[in-house]
Amino acid sequence: MNTATVYRAAVLGLTWLAGAAGHETGDYLVQRDCDAQRKQQRTPAGRRAMARHAITYGLTQAATKAAAYRAAGLRVPVAAQAAGTAAEIVLHAVIDDGRLLRTFAEITGKLTFHDLAAAGVNGRALMDQAAHKGLQIPLGALITAALAARWGRGS
Repeated sequence: MNTATVYRAAVLGLTWLAGAAGHETGDYLVQRDCDAQRKQQRTPAGRRAMARHAITYGLTQAATKAAAYRAAGLRVPVAAQAAGTAAEIVLHAVIDDGRLLRTFAEITGKLTFHDLAAAGVNGRALMDQAAHKGLQIPLGALITAALAARWGRGS
């Protein structure tokens, strides 16, 4: 394995791992309760709540990843970090909006699970988290790693 491959793998792995930690922090600890309650409303207040959540989530992700890169001594170009974070912010907001997730549930025959909210199970929340962890975080890690490999190890 050459140095470029090892570097790209290290960026991918660390970005994915830090993204998972940043996700939990940004989605549960940093998100304001009023934003969580309003972000799916199709009103100006709902759009502001979604924007606040998406931005604070993205900043939390960026800070968590930057701390991980620093701790590991891994230099990742700031532009690659910003591109990965931007992609995650957009996809996070799309997932949290809920409409696309509901459409997915309808198309795939999972609407009953999506709408389940009984006996301690909330299907929509579980599908939301699966989309964040299975699509959004990997997308951010893949973009960051690809661009970091392309743009070099500096910055």
